[in-house]
Amino acid sequence: MSFLIRAAFWLSLVILILPADRENTSDSAKLSTSEALVAAQATLKDFTSFCSRQPEVCAAGEVAIESFSAKARYGAKQVYMYLDGDSEQPTGSTEPMAEDKLAMNEATLNEQEQDRQALAAMVRNAD
Repeated sequence: MSFLIRAAFWLSLVILILPADRENTSDSAKLSTSEALVAAQATLKDFTSFCSRQPEVCAAGEVAIESFSAKARYGAKQVYMYLDGDSEQPTGSTEPMAEDKLAMNEATLNEQEQDRQALAAMVRNAD
């Protein structure tokens, strides 16, 4: 959830920096920087105290986000297995066997070691 808040914050800052169409902007729609900061502070204060005022809503939101993230992880795992062509897995279980996990871990370690060596070589060549 904090990712969404941070993303909304940075997106808002980017939108504030973008220039506006001067022909279509009315005088009443203009806001000074200090007014915008005061409004942002008040909104942040209200937002941070929301869960203390509405604990049931926050708990329901937390459950919904956890359910969504579990579904997203499962869907990503299914897509990865489909794209990887791993059709040897039993349909009831998506978890690889212990031997497969060990082989995958060893392969990952080997790839990481090769990446480290390539990076070290690039650094040496850059000097």
